[in-house]
Amino acid sequence: MAHILLVEDSPEVSMSVREILESVGHTIEDAVSGKDALQRLSAGSFDVIVSDIWMPEMDGIALLKEIRGAGNNIPVVVISGGAPNAPLTYTAPLAATFGANVVVYKPFEKAELLSAVTSALSDV
Repeated sequence: MAHILLVEDSPEVSMSVREILESVGHTIEDAVSGKDALQRLSAGSFDVIVSDIWMPEMDGIALLKEIRGAGNNIPVVVISGGAPNAPLTYTAPLAATFGANVVVYKPFEKAELLSAVTSALSDV
């Protein structure tokens, strides 16, 4: 199974995503912002990243730019519910433009998240 970096600032969402991914055998390491994720990426190896877009310090789009700008091709699954000033019709294409392999909209079903991670892993 995959070693996954989960980048999510909401403890409730993080717990739900973790439970879904661990239920099929994936191992999870948590980061609460893009900056935190970059530190964890520099210190460890991951098979895939599952990241929210709207987070403090460094959002998911900036994280994608950093990862892809460094030439890192690690698969990235973006999960987003949008934001009041940036609806999903804007953020989802933006995430894809900057290198997200798959975009999943909150709220999502267990099967949808698992399918997205499987799809991203098959892009390697």
